[in-house]
Amino acid sequence: MRTSCDTRFRQQLGQQATLGEAAALLAEYAGTLGWGLAAFHPDMDRNGLPRTASGEFVAVAMGWSADYVKAWVDQRMGLDCPVTRRCGRSMDPFVWDCDPDSDAWKDTPLSGEQRRILKSYKDSVHGDGAVTVPVHRPGGKTGYVSWFSRDPGSLLRRYRDTWRDTYLISHAFITRVDALEGAARRREATAAADTLSLREIECLGWAARGKTEEDIGTILGRSRETVHFHLGNASRKLGASNRTHAVAIACALGLIHLF
Repeated sequence: MRTSCDTRFRQQLGQQATLGEAAALLAEYAGTLGWGLAAFHPDMDRNGLPRTASGEFVAVAMGWSADYVKAWVDQRMGLDCPVTRRCGRSMDPFVWDCDPDSDAWKDTPLSGEQRRILKSYKDSVHGDGAVTVPVHRPGGKTGYVSWFSRDPGSLLRRYRDTWRDTYLISHAFITRVDALEGAARRREATAAADTLSLREIECLGWAARGKTEEDIGTILGRSRETVHFHLGNASRKLGASNRTHAVAIACALGLIHLF
């Protein structure tokens, strides 16, 4: 029995150890399926785009112009992109046109900035448009994969011919990206944990038990300001967004225990 395209992709995807390798595989399969370019974003609420371990934008290695990718981030285009916004309202793949006056956008009021973004796609991709597959995950995150056509007039036909593969590959890819990013965060947190002082760990432990900075200061015989300093240092070292996040990371790493 012939192995389907999406099955081959998933088999190979599990062997990719880095985000860059996984993205290169996605770009390869975009070509295999007859698409001109692929693009992805693991979390549409983040303006920044994924980078490799060396700091390069992953999208550039997938065939996107380095200047365009930099402009996308610097101009925060992702926050106003009509494609990104539609992902938040759709469970199903949708086909869209780079032309803001096309039927694809007839029911969507577009701002001047959104029209400019759509036209910028056309200039960058040199094609008609794309099909975008939203991928909603537990925890409220939404990512997506877009498959761009560079063959004028072929967008709908290409989608009809590949809809099953693009759907399944998109979901498998974003799931793999989640796993790779999670593993990278754990490695970074584990390395950072080695730099925590005993006092910082102690403060995190009391914070995990619901103690305020004033409470912890009383317990340890230190001022509230000193406790605040230690908790701030711990949060920074663990890459946490706040004290609660730092406590969660410390628990996950086994640095502190609630019971």
